[in-house]
Amino acid sequence: MSKTTALRGLISEQLQTVQGATYHKTAIPNAVFPYKTYLLESINYLDSTRDDYDLVIDIWDRSPDQKTVEEIADQIEALFNVANIPSPPIYSTFFRDGRNTLDDPDKTLQHIQLRFLVQLHETEE
Repeated sequence: MSKTTALRGLISEQLQTVQGATYHKTAIPNAVFPYKTYLLESINYLDSTRDDYDLVIDIWDRSPDQKTVEEIADQIEALFNVANIPSPPIYSTFFRDGRNTLDDPDKTLQHIQLRFLVQLHETEE
């Protein structure tokens, strides 16, 4: 299994502990609200033992207020901020990098985007 695939599995597993379905990149058509989507963007290759990624998590809900998306965002921040999550052969450390409330043209949709820096170390199996 590739290190990126292993990291995606680890992130998905962690996000599934929080309310709402979890999807990689995009939600399925007619997804039930609230839900979360995430993607990884490679941002830096410092050396052969560490890769840096930008983890972007979007939280969506159809609601007149932001209470649910804020609660989910708080839970995700608690999961990942300054968190070391070993899952051999990868060892990942997460750091919160930002939290933005985003407006949608559909005013019944609530949307918060979280960003984390992920430092990924890979060991030999």
